[in-house]
Amino acid sequence: MKAAFTPEQGQEFQRRADAVCAAMRAAGLRQLVLTDTDNLFYLTGATFDALERPFFLILDADGGRQLVVPALELDHLGKAWGAQDRVSTYREYPAPAGETWHDALLGKGLLQPGFAFEPSLPMSMARVLLDAGGEPHELMEGIRIIKSAWEIAAIERAAHYADWGVRQILRNASEGALVAETFTPGQALSRKIIRETPDWDPVATRVICGAWPAPLSAEPHAIPRLDMTLGEGPHVAMVLTRVNGYAAESERTFFTTRPDPRARELFHLLEAARERAFSLVRPGMHCAELDWQVNRFLAGCGYAGDSVRLHRCGHGFGLGNHEPPWIAEGSEHVLQENMVISIEPGIYLAGEGGYRHSDTVLVTANGYRCLTKAPIRLNELVLGRPGLRHRLQRRLIRNALNL
Repeated sequence: MKAAFTPEQGQEFQRRADAVCAAMRAAGLRQLVLTDTDNLFYLTGATFDALERPFFLILDADGGRQLVVPALELDHLGKAWGAQDRVSTYREYPAPAGETWHDALLGKGLLQPGFAFEPSLPMSMARVLLDAGGEPHELMEGIRIIKSAWEIAAIERAAHYADWGVRQILRNASEGALVAETFTPGQALSRKIIRETPDWDPVATRVICGAWPAPLSAEPHAIPRLDMTLGEGPHVAMVLTRVNGYAAESERTFFTTRPDPRARELFHLLEAARERAFSLVRPGMHCAELDWQVNRFLAGCGYAGDSVRLHRCGHGFGLGNHEPPWIAEGSEHVLQENMVISIEPGIYLAGEGGYRHSDTVLVTANGYRCLTKAPIRLNELVLGRPGLRHRLQRRLIRNALNL
């Protein structure tokens, strides 16, 4: 399989390769060995599922590169940018002595003395490279954390699809609706992405789309059962997208009936915390300071502690839905122009539910630009009574799932 990159994509990959080489020279590194699938995708555009068979990209500070891959993947990895004929193979995993990945990596003179490798490497692999004279060195984070115009456009596309998913969840949801009804838009969203993405890559595309009903919305990483129903709220519509490698998310707190005064107060407090966070997004802002300011604001309103707050104010986006910078107390990151982050302060009350909007946000020269545009105000997020369409939908889904 041969690569088919557009001129714009070719320029983007060349920019990345040049940035890595410059960073290597600045760090005094002659050679870097990468095996993380996201890093390999970032530098080659090749997608694959490594499973138990590792892939290696060897980069030289002068721009040279070599791939070491399982023999099974030789033709497949012909699509990698910059690979050309510089691909070596090993037989299999496991393999007889002399035909393993470390034989291919170490026994062919590919590695230079003092080479570096990713510190995230599994210990079983890192031990082999340490014994061969390598040293762990984190280089890629500082390069990937700042997005190019091409990457920003890719993330904005993913954000557009995440917003579309949120709107469809809100359209499907109603009082008494099954959670299953809020997950069906995920299928439509996946089909929409496939139709509208000519170079769609199934390995680099993922959709999670559904509503977390109260009170389970107070446990944002729990998994709702499809037979759970939506009561009054607060519910959280969650859509996480990754489209051809680039990720975004859009999440909204909503109600299926008019909220009581306490719920309205908490929703407006969520809005205020969110606005406080957005007011701090700008180049030069320490991520720890941003999180601390939001935590202090909510603590002053009576909502403090891990059991109520659960998580940091945000995180970065790029090839993953969670990556640096970390918007958290304890983080050493400082916001810079063209970082892409989430803003998602939350309030969680066990037995009642959770309050959280999450947006995908670009840090600009003078502040920020919100890439997600789903409804944010309470009057937009209190849904009407279920209509005929909702009742028919509910009956069809109950029958289909034997509920």
